[in-house]
Amino acid sequence: MSEYDFNPLDDLIEKRAQGCVQELGKIWRVFLIAVSGIVLLAAERGTGKTTLVNRFLEAIEEGVDFLGAFKVTKGRCLLIQGDEPKEHAQAVYRQQELKQNWDVIYPKEPFPVELLLKAIESKQYDAICIDSLTTVLCSENRRTVDSELVDLLYELNKAAVDAGVLILMTAHLIKAPKDGNGVRQRRQTVQWDDIAGLGTISAAVQDCWGLAPAGQYFSLHALGKRNIKEGTKWLLDREPESFDWWLIEDQEQQLPGVRQRLSDRILSHVTHHGYCSIADLTKALAADEEYIRVCCVDLFTQGKLQRHHKPSNGPPRRGRPAFVYGVGDFSCATHTPLKPVVSVLSGEDDPH
Repeated sequence: MSEYDFNPLDDLIEKRAQGCVQELGKIWRVFLIAVSGIVLLAAERGTGKTTLVNRFLEAIEEGVDFLGAFKVTKGRCLLIQGDEPKEHAQAVYRQQELKQNWDVIYPKEPFPVELLLKAIESKQYDAICIDSLTTVLCSENRRTVDSELVDLLYELNKAAVDAGVLILMTAHLIKAPKDGNGVRQRRQTVQWDDIAGLGTISAAVQDCWGLAPAGQYFSLHALGKRNIKEGTKWLLDREPESFDWWLIEDQEQQLPGVRQRLSDRILSHVTHHGYCSIADLTKALAADEEYIRVCCVDLFTQGKLQRHHKPSNGPPRRGRPAFVYGVGDFSCATHTPLKPVVSVLSGEDDPH
């Protein structure tokens, strides 16, 4: 090898033989809510985020639908409870009548980052909840307004994504502005700028949800990022006696169960009929075109569907690309089907 062949980055570069783009597939830990990495749940004090987190952990640990609606991938859970003292937290567990089978730690001081990283990298837990970012990760030398906290979140998020571990982390909000009478306004939505700390926290996490009162209900709304679409909103209800949470039926969007069934129908259809375009699936399944498209893209990112450019006899066109979705061998979709040939005998009428 000559000196001109030397590349100091050679050991760091992903070789094509190793697969620069690996089809690992995205796994929803909680369908339409959270995948892996850091997912923030931001809300004001007293909104009920801790009791919602308890239901979240219970659903994953038991393998039951979250809020009776969102399908989960079952796994082992750990809760690092820094916002509630042990006695108070256990009283809430009793009031919620939880099947509290997950592991719990009640740190008396900021949690050691080294232990947290080891827990993530060991994959001992599929989901780790930190309640809250401020009380568990901050210290005298690392506050929410310090860049060191953002650096830590970047490190934790990368480790969690690489390990396929979900970190659900609650976050406090800055004080709401006052109205003309000097009274704090009541937030009905949460924005990135409302979260306590540097704005760059938003760049260090995977996704973020806001929780706020919305009339007689609560709004769980997506601030967006990588896996959830900004503006997605789910209306929840809560029973004050048992702190039970559930998804109400009257939503502005497709219910998760309906979307799950549509995804299953898409998979079944392409399995039996081969690769199909969005238009083909819309017609065959008699469903909304955009719902079909959203499901296909999600199934593709999960690795359950393959996607190829639709064969075309002409030059490529600008605009939205034409894809076909399916499973297995794509060769069947690359062949142009022969036109049916009808034999006509001399002296006979054309067949009808």
